Amino acid sequence: MAFLKQALDFYLKSSIHVALSVVALSVLNGMFLNKILDVNLLIFQFSSTIFYYNGLKYGQLLLKGTLKQLWFTIALCVLIGISLIGSLYTLIHLSYFQFLMIGIAVILGLSYVFLPSSVFGRENGTFKTLTVALVWAIVTSALQAEDAKDITISNVVQFIATSCWILALMFPFEFRDRKDDQLRHPTLVQRFGLGASRFLAQFFLACWVILILASVRFERQYIIVLLLSYVLAAPIVAKGMRTSSLLYTEFWVEALPVMVLLSFGLACIIF
Repeated sequence: MAFLKQALDFYLKSSIHVALSVVALSVLNGMFLNKILDVNLLIFQFSSTIFYYNGLKYGQLLLKGTLKQLWFTIALCVLIGISLIGSLYTLIHLSYFQFLMIGIAVILGLSYVFLPSSVFGRENGTFKTLTVALVWAIVTSALQAEDAKDITISNVVQFIATSCWILALMFPFEFRDRKDDQLRHPTLVQRFGLGASRFLAQFFLACWVILILASVRFERQYIIVLLLSYVLAAPIVAKGMRTSSLLYTEFWVEALPVMVLLSFGLACIIF
């Protein structure tokens, strides 16, 4: 049991869980757009997510040698090293347009962390959620296009839909941190309160379903998986708006893209 607990802790704390969610959402977006899955892109998304998140969370601690658990430090260093190699190796297989999208995502991400007082900084509670949503939408949706000529109305609609999906999933995190966030501008939950925020979260989830349905072929498996995605997400997000559990938000809320992908695969097999 102790080993299983350590494995789960490492799985969550090393951001493997987040990286799987990024890949799952990217696979979904590719399937909705009827694109052939690019393995190099998926590996890049997975490895770069691990490198980026762990670099931000543990970079200074690793340099100072202040992480308490030796096994965690060693395992984390190995994981970061492998993810860096994977990111660099697959990066060279991407197009110039994808480089541009990655550059925009990196600028937004670094502004969020290192320029906290900027428009896209983490102290601007009004826009910080939108910044996170934009970064995720760029990585999981905009990167599906290899060239500017590949961008269609469906791509744009799906980009907006993906942003709505991430915005909805961010509300439980904002609710969890509402008492600790001391920001220059309040977050959406702090600004609107629990009732209105709960409505907004459900509204963004509904937008995800409606916009994706508007951009894909109107086939039975798409309808089923999108309706199922709402059925899965709505109660999980709603419960996340009533609890301050770190495990709940980091495990169940972040697992939603993976659960939706599995549902999509099951629907395709059945129908």
